[in-house]
Amino acid sequence: MSTEFTLNTFAFGDAAGNGEWLVGHFRNHLQYNAKLSAGANPIVLPEFPILTVEGGKIGRRSWLEQHANWHQLLRPLANVTGIDLAEVDMDNEADFYAWMDAHNSEHALLDRVFNVA
Repeated sequence: MSTEFTLNTFAFGDAAGNGEWLVGHFRNHLQYNAKLSAGANPIVLPEFPILTVEGGKIGRRSWLEQHANWHQLLRPLANVTGIDLAEVDMDNEADFYAWMDAHNSEHALLDRVFNVA
């Protein structure tokens, strides 16, 4: 199975690029869940609401926390570690790009482990 999510960095402040990224990213997380639930010993993870970000800073904070929760469930199953994905100031360009790089690295590992790359 090939991922529809391209590990990329959309430009800081690019709302359209962010929207496209959100859809592919959410679908990638669904692929992880599908792989885990289809195994010999099925593992069923919840689906977290990370398809859209609503409500400005508060909505972004909620998205970051929900997304970090999903990664926290995936990590031990893939035997990977990562940064706290909820701790970032997405309004700071340097923080945004550092987060995106760390996040992309983790997804690349998860893709390989769950064989969705």
